[in-house]
Amino acid sequence: MLDTVRLFTRDFDIARNNKFQTQTLADCATGEIKSERTFCNIPHGGRFNIKPQGSERCLLFEASLPKLIYETSLTELKASDFERCVDAVRGQFVAAGAVIDKQSFESLAVSRLDYCRNIQVDHNIVDYLALLKNCSFGGRVGTSWQTETVTFFNKSQELCLYNKILEVKQDARQSAAAGVRSDTPENVLRIESRMKAADVVRRSIHRRTFSECFDFDVARSKLLSEFDKLIHDTGRQLELNFNDDLLRLRELKDTVRYSWREFITCKSMPLFLMQYNNDLELIKKLLLSAYSRRHAYDILRDIKDFMSENRTQQERHLLDELKLKLAA
Repeated sequence: MLDTVRLFTRDFDIARNNKFQTQTLADCATGEIKSERTFCNIPHGGRFNIKPQGSERCLLFEASLPKLIYETSLTELKASDFERCVDAVRGQFVAAGAVIDKQSFESLAVSRLDYCRNIQVDHNIVDYLALLKNCSFGGRVGTSWQTETVTFFNKSQELCLYNKILEVKQDARQSAAAGVRSDTPENVLRIESRMKAADVVRRSIHRRTFSECFDFDVARSKLLSEFDKLIHDTGRQLELNFNDDLLRLRELKDTVRYSWREFITCKSMPLFLMQYNNDLELIKKLLLSAYSRRHAYDILRDIKDFMSENRTQQERHLLDELKLKLAA
């Protein structure tokens, strides 16, 4: 369930015989060095970078763990693979000439973490991607649709879903390791949750080190939590006037016992959701501005139930299939 990790430490040395390179960027007019980069890329392995942090230096190592172990990320790591991963990372440090205490690998801090699952689907993978393309994700302001890939992202996290077999076919080394040929059926949907900074990892899963993050229960919980936040957009977004809705709710709250029921009856739930583009974060903001936290979350739960109940049978079937397999 883990793929790419970025590990870092400030407690390191560089061996006399090493494979690090230094690139400098100089001002052409004055010859003054404007920036300097020290790095090492291991063939078919990971990438090292040394970056200044105040008066200290920080060593960063990034790699796909399944590719280090199995030469392909089509094969998922197993819970029993942790020691193999530690040995593989240690081997990368030796190859680069980066030196840290032998006992420190398990406690290396994590500044990027990708949890993932490869899900074999029952129908044409394009059906799933077309459905996911029409979803939104509250709090992820960006949505990217590329060839058979859907990504919901902000500055610190991404949820990416894509045709995994198609990706493997484009990499000869992975194809050979996974036994994938040009005629291999493309029936594996990859779901990845990417946390792109150390504080995001700590805040999202309350973990800090390599060994702490190698937890399949945490990975499964994170992926399911992300998947549950996907909302299917069934219509176009209509003109939204947040302040008018807020004033109307407050007015009804002061005069009518069941103010939300009155509000949503007049507007209709489908129209309300279209106006807010199914954005639960924006709807939550509206409700918390008008009601107590408990009341707002009770209403929000009812809205989520309505969204779930009003998906088409085919949409429910595809999404339920993915969730069931993601939880397995």
